[in-house]
Amino acid sequence: MLFDKLIEKRAASFEKEILRKYYAEVEDMFGKMRGWRHDYRHHIQTMKVYAARGEYEELERYLDMLDDDLTNVETVVRTGNRMADAILNSKLSVAAGKGIQVKADAKIPVALSVSALDLCIVIGNLLDNAIEACMELPPERRGSG
Repeated sequence: MLFDKLIEKRAASFEKEILRKYYAEVEDMFGKMRGWRHDYRHHIQTMKVYAARGEYEELERYLDMLDDDLTNVETVVRTGNRMADAILNSKLSVAAGKGIQVKADAKIPVALSVSALDLCIVIGNLLDNAIEACMELPPERRGSG
C-alpha cells in the first residue's frame, strides 16, 4: 500500500513536470504568433515604403525574412482536439527550430478510451524521442528519410 502511494506520487510528479514543459513550449509558440500579429501593420508599412522607392531587392529580402518567421509559428496540424493540436504544433515548431524536416498528418477520433492528458503525454514523449534521435544525425540527414 505504501509502495502504491509512492508510485502514484512519482507518476503525478512526472505528469506535472511534463505538462509544465509542454505548457512552456506552447506558450513560446503562441507568444511568437502574438508578436508577429502585433507587428503585422508595421510589416505592411515597411513593404509599402520599399515598393514606393523601387527597392525591390530589399522588399524581397524582407518578404523572405517574414516568410521564415511565419513558418516558425505556423499551425501545421489541426485534429479538432485542442490539447493534442497544441502539443503537436509545439513539438513541430521545436523540430523546425532544430532544422528537422517534418511531414505531419494526424487524425484523432472524437471518442477516446484514454484521457486527453495521457494522450498528450504519449504524443509529447514520442515526438521528444524522435527529435532527440534526429539530433544525433548530421544536419543534412534530419528528416530526409
